[in-house]
Amino acid sequence: MAKQVEKPEWERVAEAFEASGQTQREFALARGVRLSTLQSWVYRRRRAGPAEGIRPANDVP
Repeated sequence: MAKQVEKPEWERVAEAFEASGQTQREFALARGVRLSTLQSWVYRRRRAGPAEGIRPANDVP
C-alpha cells in the first residue's frame, strides 16, 4: 500500500513544482513521484486559489 501524504507535504511539493519552471513530467521524475499524483496535487493547490492565499500560475505580476 502506498504511503499517504499529509496535506502540508503535498502543498509544499506542489508549491515547489510551481516555482521550479519544469514541466510536470520533469518535476515528477526528478522528485520520484508519479506524474498523476503530482498532477492531482497541483490541481488541488490551484483549485484552492485565493481563499488560501495562493495565486493561479498564470497570475504573474
